[in-house]
Amino acid sequence: MTVVFKSLILACVVSSLLGVAQPLGSAAYAQNSFIQVADSSGDYPIHPSEAASIARDAYPDSKVLNVKLLPNGVYAVTLKVGGSVSRVMVDATSGAIS
Repeated sequence: MTVVFKSLILACVVSSLLGVAQPLGSAAYAQNSFIQVADSSGDYPIHPSEAASIARDAYPDSKVLNVKLLPNGVYAVTLKVGGSVSRVMVDATSGAIS
């Protein structure tokens, strides 16, 4: 591989780790976070922004990077906590964290 190609790959990896890269797919940006909203998200009492708030409450001083509604009715909330990335699962019906 050429040096330019390696540099481009490194830049993409670093920017995605820092939450700079824009993910593909349908998206809505709220409070500097990426939220993927499925068509059925209206069927649940907990909305994506609420799931993000629940996860932030569980991990103070964190930044929400991504919220995705999984087919099993659970939001996967990806957080940046300090220098690491964590995932919190929030039930879309009850708001319980698992």
